Amino acid sequence: MKKTNIIEEKQKVLQSLQSQSANAIDMVTTTINQLSSVNEQIDVTIGEIEDAKSKLQHTEDDLSKTKEHNAKIINKFKALIE
Repeated sequence: MKKTNIIEEKQKVLQSLQSQSANAIDMVTTTINQLSSVNEQIDVTIGEIEDAKSKLQHTEDDLSKTKEHNAKIINKFKALIE
């Protein structure tokens, strides 16, 4: 009888430890999934920032070209007046 009690006791301990292990694995898996989701959102945000920077750079380049063109016209008009 004593051996049976020890075996049953150890089987209960085993089941408890297996359950704890499964819970720990679920927690780690959930954490990994959440961090992966955060990284995906970061990638989307970085992409949006890069797109905005590209558009701003294009706008700045166009403004610089327009300013340079206007300066040339100003100089030509000034030359006519002088």
